[in-house]
Amino acid sequence: DALRTLGVVGRAEFASENRSVLSHLREDDDLLHLYLYHFLYETGEPVEVEVALPGVGAVHRIDGWTGAVRPHAGVRQDGERTIVTVTLAPGETALLTLDRLAPANPGSPPASPETVAEISEWTIAVESWDAGELTLITEDRGLGYQTREVRPTTAVTRIDAGMGSLRPWKDIPEIGPEVSGVGQYTSAVHLHHQPQEGHRYVLDLGSTAGGLGSVRVNDGEEKGFDTSSPLVDVTADLRGGDNTVTIRVSSSLNNRLLARGYYERVPDVVSELARMEPRMQTTEVHEYGLLGPVRLMRETTSQ
Repeated sequence: DALRTLGVVGRAEFASENRSVLSHLREDDDLLHLYLYHFLYETGEPVEVEVALPGVGAVHRIDGWTGAVRPHAGVRQDGERTIVTVTLAPGETALLTLDRLAPANPGSPPASPETVAEISEWTIAVESWDAGELTLITEDRGLGYQTREVRPTTAVTRIDAGMGSLRPWKDIPEIGPEVSGVGQYTSAVHLHHQPQEGHRYVLDLGSTAGGLGSVRVNDGEEKGFDTSSPLVDVTADLRGGDNTVTIRVSSSLNNRLLARGYYERVPDVVSELARMEPRMQTTEVHEYGLLGPVRLMRETTSQ
């Protein structure tokens, strides 16, 4: 308050107090690059923030997973400042750029997506990863000795789980709680008409249980997503009629290692550092896979 009384304000500052989002600003001549991060990824709730930037111009939202750039919805001017409104899920990041040489965006409210369709039935298959056979590598250079090295391999087994609703792998009888790997989900969504101008279509994956992955619609490119808010722009890949949707989601190795008894031989480092009674590492079966709900959303980008 004392600094504000003297006219000192932040270059990128919240319009109101916020204790769940971190920000970072980089200035490149007339470009201002704003990074926002909702760091309460385990305990927080979705939050809407307003950030004031010095100067006026066009505001763009950058997809950090595909590199795509689009006009940002949720912009207004306050004198010589630009106010951007951003909604962030816990753990989600946002990248925005204010171009102070470009004409200012017309004032626009935050995007209000509507549900076009929800995809409830999927064909599910999982590549189960496990330890494979050990391979012995030998080398003799004629120097009177031979070197030998054991190389581990990975055994990948495909499990077809048929068609059904989205649920954790541990709850699918064909897969079960011991599997780690990569799941592939295939389904279709129907559009009654060609994608319309002035609309943006987004596939909302709901939850991937924190797993990295990719989305492909029809013959389009595979696109990654922010695991904290798995939203993928599929506007360019959609067409009128049936559209094939393929989603791949990976997991950690926790469930496989737990099934193999790996943790029974791993000391708990935290208890050691705290000088507590020594004990082994403990864990539990994690939920893996595409959990959804998966919905095709439509946003209006122009009037």
